[in-house]
Amino acid sequence: MSRVWINSILSLLLVVCCLSRGELRAEILRLKAAAVVETPVVHLGDIADVLDADAEQIARMKAMALQPAPPQGRTQVITISHIRTRLQALGVDLSKLELTGKSQVRVSSKQADRPARRVPLATQQDMKKAEEKVHQALSDWLKQIFTDANSYSVKVRVPRNDVQMIRTSNPEAYRFSKIVRILDTEQELTLDLIDSKGAVRQTRVYYQLRNIPEILAAKYTLNKGTVVRADDLIWVKPEKNQAGITDPQLVISRELTRTVHQSHVLRSQDLMEVPLIRDGAIVTVSARRGGITVRREMKARGDGSLGDSITLMALEGRDRLTATVSGYNQAEVNYRPTNEIQRDSGVQFISGAKRSKGSINHAGVRRSPSQSVIRRARGLDDKILQ
Repeated sequence: MSRVWINSILSLLLVVCCLSRGELRAEILRLKAAAVVETPVVHLGDIADVLDADAEQIARMKAMALQPAPPQGRTQVITISHIRTRLQALGVDLSKLELTGKSQVRVSSKQADRPARRVPLATQQDMKKAEEKVHQALSDWLKQIFTDANSYSVKVRVPRNDVQMIRTSNPEAYRFSKIVRILDTEQELTLDLIDSKGAVRQTRVYYQLRNIPEILAAKYTLNKGTVVRADDLIWVKPEKNQAGITDPQLVISRELTRTVHQSHVLRSQDLMEVPLIRDGAIVTVSARRGGITVRREMKARGDGSLGDSITLMALEGRDRLTATVSGYNQAEVNYRPTNEIQRDSGVQFISGAKRSKGSINHAGVRRSPSQSVIRRARGLDDKILQ
């Protein structure tokens, strides 16, 4: 028998023997350079690729356990000799395998997913401090760019997610992108900064420019009681957070309640309407009903401007009433309804409409057709019906 025939018979017997024993075989076992395992045990499939074998053999070989996995954060080296020893212990015929690839495999365990660090939400106080910080830096930046920066006010808004980063950053390192001078419109601005760890960061901030209105001040010292004229006023730039009056109509023709020195800002509490009636003045008080008007002179008790209520006293007697200031030393009251008018009030109404122009009444008083007079009855004082 020839030698070739003998080798063929031996190969055939070997195949039959392997199949009868159910042994695994693979043509190539290619080792990896490194592997990351997710289970507590390192399997053959984690560190090597099984090639040139049927699907069932590949699955069975990949599932072979080699050794425990390394602890998290540590790395183990598995050499090819260790792999051979372990496979031989599992009953694998190494003569049927061809090991290729690296001579050793670095194995590490997959790091467990850490929960995302929750950034605490910024409070309103935190946002206010961050905005104040950016506001101050942006105001200084504007002064370097615009010569009339003092004529503008700036309002700043920062993103809530970047509040903590801004609060811990150094404002001296702030750098802003190009600023466009558009008034009364919120605009976006890029801010480059250095955070607490020294890293260069970038964020978006929002700003709004507004004109600072001038306010009114005294041109020279104005004493208490002065009625302010336009010539008494000048425009001035307000100081930081200084309140003032920007509408001249709220100042001119009003009376000062205190002395205001030169260049001092006028305030609303320093002014009052000019009294049309002053305390002790003789006031003509009138009462109207329909086309009839009754007038009487009385004495004021207190000051009053247009529309104010004022107390009036009779020139003779103790009569007192409350009237509304309607003009200079003039006031008005309303009549009571007709059913409340007393017939014995001692007041007679004489209309001038039925007499000729310039006629004279019984009391010897000349009156015009458009004027009504109060005729005094004997023994009775003048009264005004309320």
